[in-house]
Amino acid sequence: GDKAPWRRYLTEDCIYTTEDGDMQTKAQLVDSLSPLPHGFVGHITVRELKLQHVDGVVVARYLLDETEDVFDQHLHTKYRVTDTWRHAGDGWQMAASQAVVVPRDLDPVPVDPQALAALVGDYALSPDSPRRYRVFLRDGALFGGRDEKSATRLIPLSPRVYFQSGSIHTMIFVADAHGTVTEVREIHKYNELAYKRVPAASP
Repeated sequence: GDKAPWRRYLTEDCIYTTEDGDMQTKAQLVDSLSPLPHGFVGHITVRELKLQHVDGVVVARYLLDETEDVFDQHLHTKYRVTDTWRHAGDGWQMAASQAVVVPRDLDPVPVDPQALAALVGDYALSPDSPRRYRVFLRDGALFGGRDEKSATRLIPLSPRVYFQSGSIHTMIFVADAHGTVTEVREIHKYNELAYKRVPAASP
């Protein structure tokens, strides 16, 4: 919550881009700083720091490894950060900063294994599209992908919502009024693609 270092080491025209894509001025960033609320405990470690000197400025790239406990629930998040520093007077000040979250697989939620079979099948963007999204069972777990060789595990978040392992995709299975799964929607970068259920492709 100490704002003094931020006032000292940020240029007046500094732009800070958050992991959510919001852009903040120096005044907005400093104003947003506050101590963690009751029940929150956090720790950040800087890793993989690399400096690049370019025409009078220094670009710093590093990994922020953050752990946070929220009322005994443990969070672990990593950020890739790029800062640009320029010489000012007898010291250095940061003129820009951008942070992005490093993706990771989400933790699974227990679901009824008997319900997985209803999701198995082939899905396509269009009946005319040769591309298929194939959902199948392997060793009791649900997998999805273009084919069984490249498919990755679908991590259950609820009986019909799954996270595609090794990606940033969430797959939502949609059922009709009779409870039959008719499509799967791929949520990717805040956009949505609908794959309709189609007959299985010929071997």
